[in-house]
Amino acid sequence: MTAPPFKPLGLDHLLLHVRDMVEAERFYCGVLGCEVKHRVPRLAMIELSAGVVLVDTDDPNGTWALQGVERGRNLDHFAIRTSEWEEAGMRAWLAGHGVAIEEERFEADEQSLYVRDPFGNLVELIRRVG
Repeated sequence: MTAPPFKPLGLDHLLLHVRDMVEAERFYCGVLGCEVKHRVPRLAMIELSAGVVLVDTDDPNGTWALQGVERGRNLDHFAIRTSEWEEAGMRAWLAGHGVAIEEERFEADEQSLYVRDPFGNLVELIRRVG
């Protein structure tokens, strides 16, 4: 078997369908700390840091994202790699924003907290240790 003519370098982006861009931006920017990189109103889309792209499918300009796709979640989860964080501070931050931790995973070299965005998408916040 021959190797492909490229090497995967990591996650580039995930495109998520949302139904309220104001609420989506509040969660991804205000709670998770992403920054808006580009706004594309003609596509009802914003591109955020951490490789997250949001399309408001309730906006007439965002219906393009539903073509050929059944409405609803079509993603199990996605992971955002984070910088180091202090556990108690992270828990307090999420709780203070009304965000419940649904699952936790602890391994020798990483810790993951799983939360849901306002639209039901499962987000893994992962920090690597060492």
